[in-house]
Amino acid sequence: MIRRRRAAGEDQLRQLRRQSEQALDALGLTGGFTFAELHERVERRRGRPVHLIPRELPALAPHGLWVAGEHADYIFYAANASPVRQRLIIGHEYGHALFDDVSPASELDRATATPAPLARSSYDVPQERRAEIFGSLAVQRAESWSEIPVTAPADIALADRLAAALEGRRHP
Repeated sequence: MIRRRRAAGEDQLRQLRRQSEQALDALGLTGGFTFAELHERVERRRGRPVHLIPRELPALAPHGLWVAGEHADYIFYAANASPVRQRLIIGHEYGHALFDDVSPASELDRATATPAPLARSSYDVPQERRAEIFGSLAVQRAESWSEIPVTAPADIALADRLAAALEGRRHP
């Protein structure tokens, strides 16, 4: 019984890795690339701006969050993380965006209504594993870790509400 479960888990990981490799390949990123190129390709694939927003986050808060807004995507990541960790976090969130992973509606409701910390943290969920694999592959394949393209979102009020929720504080 344990062997069967282990084999099923290994099969799932292989499948998730294949999906992640195919997603990178579909972006035209088969060889080395910069993180700026990855960002541009994700925006092109999504057909909308993807705003990368660094935030100082408490130790127990999620390290990253992707929110698909009405006209843009927002990726929050830990500004206090090491450069490699930041890229892993961003790559992970790109994975969620590219696979159109759906989080429970209550997460977005909490993000805009209350100060509850957000983001998924269970790697038992296949979409979390896949996003982690995607982020790891992106970091491994990148030939240059160029500057992270931080952009100012047009909807500052929404970004501020989401950031406040992620940081576990009330927004005025």
